[in-house]
Amino acid sequence: MDYLKAILNQILLFFDDIGERLKSLPARGRRRLMLLASIFLMLVVLLMILCVSSCHSTGEAVTADADRTRVRGTITTSQEQYRGEETVSISSDVQPVSDPDRPTITWPPTDEPETSVSDDPGTEPEETPDASTQVEQTPEPLATDDPESTPEPETKYATLKKHDKSEAVTTLQYRLMELGYLDIDEPTNYFGSSTESALILFQRQHDLKQDGIAGNETQTILFGDSAEKYCLKEGAEGQDVKALQEQLVELGYLAETEVDRVYGPVTIAAVEDFQKRNNLHVDGLAGAKTLELLYSDNAKISKELQKQQEAEAAAKKKAEEEARKKAEEEAKKKANPTKSSSGSNKGKKTPTPKPKPTPTPTPKRDVRIDKFVAAANSKIGCEYVLGGRGPNKFDCSGLVYWCLKQAGVDGIRLNASGYSQKSNWKKIESISSLKKGDILFFRSDTDKSVNHTGIYVGGGTMIDASSGNGKVVKRAVSAYWKRNFVCARRPWRD
Repeated sequence: MDYLKAILNQILLFFDDIGERLKSLPARGRRRLMLLASIFLMLVVLLMILCVSSCHSTGEAVTADADRTRVRGTITTSQEQYRGEETVSISSDVQPVSDPDRPTITWPPTDEPETSVSDDPGTEPEETPDASTQVEQTPEPLATDDPESTPEPETKYATLKKHDKSEAVTTLQYRLMELGYLDIDEPTNYFGSSTESALILFQRQHDLKQDGIAGNETQTILFGDSAEKYCLKEGAEGQDVKALQEQLVELGYLAETEVDRVYGPVTIAAVEDFQKRNNLHVDGLAGAKTLELLYSDNAKISKELQKQQEAEAAAKKKAEEEARKKAEEEAKKKANPTKSSSGSNKGKKTPTPKPKPTPTPTPKRDVRIDKFVAAANSKIGCEYVLGGRGPNKFDCSGLVYWCLKQAGVDGIRLNASGYSQKSNWKKIESISSLKKGDILFFRSDTDKSVNHTGIYVGGGTMIDASSGNGKVVKRAVSAYWKRNFVCARRPWRD
């Protein structure tokens, strides 16, 4: 501090000398010069104060650093960590044992919290990473001995798919038939094409994946209380929709150009018209009652078709009447000879011919029977498709409908139950009374309503479109069919 005092004395002497010289200057010049000198002096004093303060702080920091180094030393740990191509160096300092009588000074100052140091000199000090080189790392999840996992849903039903054979398949088929999705003809334990198609229809109606596989989810709904019966509604697509549209065309509620396999607004409107015409609940859905009546002999055709048929019948009747009158006139001409002819025979008696005995007519067998049976034989092996009506794909009633048309029997397409109720066809109630060309009707062991039909071809055999076999077959009327025989109908003369 002595050198600072000496410097200050010199400055004071300098200003005294300047003061003596100022006395010789004018008063105005002295004031200006004294103002400048005062400003200069203030700046010098301020600079000295800043220098003294800085030196004092630096001295204390150096002293504290020297003490810290002397007491415990410095340990620097370098760890090389690689992340990609970068090398990060991490260093840690060990803090000295704290002195309770002396404050701890850290230089340079840092925002990092201080590392606690044990009072025991034999304890290994903890290392604190330098904030400037600390690497942020994502902590790995802790592994547990028993990790919590989502439990898998309990599987109640074994998966059934195409070509499987088991008693479970038989149960599946009967349930599909009970709900109206399968037109099964004979119980089987084989998962065939018809079972697959029926299952797809069930999945379609219940918004399930339409894969034709009876998995746990599908069977849970199928055998549960929430399972819906077969019903066609908006958005449905497929062969069964096409069959429905073709039936609506035949009854006059839909145009042929509107058959597109989609149950859309046009088809819904046609179903609603049919329901109104036939006194059913109007909802546009093709449910059990609507379908039963639609494929029965009691279904009313549309008003437009009825008018058309009445006009055609009137025209036909008129043509027949005209033909009859013409025939009578020609007959009268032949019976009454002309005057010229009668003049030449004047005076001669015309012998009266004796009437010939009328022979008793021998009833002829209806030739349409052979055509009917021949048509059925020609389709053996054709594919079974629900709703198919030919010429190469059939269900049981579709085959009967196609064969009747080939034999010249006109009429709308009916289902098995509808054909069994044709009152203008002779009813046969005993299998022993069957004749070639009769149409057979059966039920199943679990359902008392008619659900299958076939064509009797004689010799104890029949031809039918079999859902179990997936095609049109010729087979014997076995014990199963005899047990479930309901009746037969004969559309021909005896």
